[in-house]
Amino acid sequence: MDIRSVARRLRSGEVHYILGRFQSVRRSYSSLQRLRDRRAGVPTSATSKIFPDLNIAAAVREIQTEAVYIGLRLPSDHVAEIEAFARAQPLHTRDDPHGRTFFHHEVTRGYAAERRATPIGGIADPIRCPAVRAVVEDPALRGLVAAYLGYQPREILPLLYWSFASDFTDAERRRLRHHVIDYHYDVGGFNFVYASFYILDTDRDSGAHVMMKRSHKRKPLRMLLGSATASEAKVRQQFGLENEIMIEGLRGSGFVQDTSCYHRATPPRLRDRLMFQIRFA
Repeated sequence: MDIRSVARRLRSGEVHYILGRFQSVRRSYSSLQRLRDRRAGVPTSATSKIFPDLNIAAAVREIQTEAVYIGLRLPSDHVAEIEAFARAQPLHTRDDPHGRTFFHHEVTRGYAAERRATPIGGIADPIRCPAVRAVVEDPALRGLVAAYLGYQPREILPLLYWSFASDFTDAERRRLRHHVIDYHYDVGGFNFVYASFYILDTDRDSGAHVMMKRSHKRKPLRMLLGSATASEAKVRQQFGLENEIMIEGLRGSGFVQDTSCYHRATPPRLRDRLMFQIRFA
């Protein structure tokens, strides 16, 4: 993090980019939001039809300790509806979100029409899909998020996007703004948590998520004050190879993660990945 970058972000009002890295700030923010919830009389969660067996207390303890809870499962009908929606919707590239759109069936090995390089294809406003909306509004998931954050989330952002199998090099992916292949931790707010779901079977050849458990806590000062991105070697050296996990799963499997931990995506080589995420902040 250089001084010019810090100054630019502070001028634009992105105070969270600097302060949100520190656990003490995040805890203070949570306490303030929790106090506001009590004054407003925010209602408690109701019974869930999507995650009826979710043990919220156990899931929260897992995230607090490991930075992730793995064990969510979407009903098959929700998965099928989200997949059909994603295959039918126009997509946009990450480096040109307002540019020319394309469809999933038009992409071959990461290239759309006219040899347009497209490592990622995003779907605008996925809440239009009823199954997406049902998951976003699920009371058990909301209850888990609120219990971990310490307050009812103020901002909820659903994301649905394809990561296309391709032969792009890592350098090409970075040039095309597919930066998530590098280890990083999120700095997009004072507090946040993500729920992520694989809509297709996902493994190491199709973009599986990789993370360093317990790295949401006790980062050394050089990692807090430096870039949010770090090399694989430095992250492994700091937190230990024994804490690195690859999250593979069948269609519909999901996890909730405090993304202030170090994490990255493996580049899909053999099969496309379709990821549904919800950011709660």
